[in-house]
Amino acid sequence: MSFFSNILSYPAFIFFQITWLIHSLRRPLLLVSALCILTNPHAAIRKLKLFQVSFLYLALCKDKKWKVPSTDPASFFPKELGGTAPSNSSSHEYREKTLILIRHGESTWNDTFNAGDRSKLLFVAFFVPNLLYAILMEVYYFVSGKDSDSWFFDSPLSAKGVGQGEGLRRFLKKERMRLGVGARSNATTGEEKAVRLLLAAGEESNPTSQVVSSNLRRAISTAAIGLADRFAATSAKSDDDGILLIPSLQEISRNPDALTILPPEGKSRPTWCDDDIDGLSPGAFAELIDSRHHGGNKSLDSNGLIRLRQFCADVFDPSKIRKDVVIAAGHSLFYRSVFQVYLPRGTKHISKKKKLVNGGTVMVTLREASINDGSGRRKEYMIDPNSLVVVYGGFGKHTKG
Repeated sequence: MSFFSNILSYPAFIFFQITWLIHSLRRPLLLVSALCILTNPHAAIRKLKLFQVSFLYLALCKDKKWKVPSTDPASFFPKELGGTAPSNSSSHEYREKTLILIRHGESTWNDTFNAGDRSKLLFVAFFVPNLLYAILMEVYYFVSGKDSDSWFFDSPLSAKGVGQGEGLRRFLKKERMRLGVGARSNATTGEEKAVRLLLAAGEESNPTSQVVSSNLRRAISTAAIGLADRFAATSAKSDDDGILLIPSLQEISRNPDALTILPPEGKSRPTWCDDDIDGLSPGAFAELIDSRHHGGNKSLDSNGLIRLRQFCADVFDPSKIRKDVVIAAGHSLFYRSVFQVYLPRGTKHISKKKKLVNGGTVMVTLREASINDGSGRRKEYMIDPNSLVVVYGGFGKHTKG
């Protein structure tokens, strides 16, 4: 029984199945590859480069080679700002912004390799057919010359993931009706404030919030779908509302699904679900995306902590984000790391251990301390532990909405 259990252990099982499939399909794959290179060399070469980059990052990426700093972020902030420092030093300067964090819906990679809410028995039973389907889809993209699409690399939303983005949209629409958010008014709870900000309710001509996203397609699509009613309303009254790509939000992982397929400053192309978003006109998706700050993939020598700090710096950088409310579409490991690093060490919260669910949305206050240490100013960041509001979804099995 122990031998059988070892064979079916998750990593060994996946490795065995992938090896078997590649071995079984090696000849037709080689034939198809040769035909693709001959008929559409530009697309084929770009596709082969994606595979090369994937293996390079799998082998050399240092994304997870970091530890949560031992220094408590609360030590840089006075008690009146949620910290533990004794008093407000005259040499320190403080700023704060409101962050609303949205996790993307399920991706095609998740659908293939993660059980999700399926039973483990069902997942194992259908793993091989699902993997074969995924490989055939990748072959189809290769054969058809769709060099900007992939099942594995920068994986898009799955059908379930689209449903999770639509779930956020339905929740916001229901809350709008419940709260009577037809015009701007004073919110009475944190959740109501978040709903009004997410919808830009009553401020469609000049939103006080900026929507940003990681440079990965599943996050961009989730923002477009979940906030479609906002964009439908603001597009008629403002030219200044869209989805700004912030590369520092790129997921903390070495897997191919965490690598962006979008070229530096390139025009974001719609995935299978982006041109049919109800309420948005055809072609509106591409016009929403602002890629001026997108410089390509994270570097091989980068890691999660470097990008966490860069993201906080980006939030307070007026040359990138001018507004005081930032709505960010991103990823589970990135957001869990945000809470682990920037919530005070003494704060016990589920967000430090459990992932935000697909489509889940939370609101926090992020504070910046600009500290004069004699050699110049350095920046430190902290999430106010009293500011965390679960708007939709939640962490692990603790969900709402």
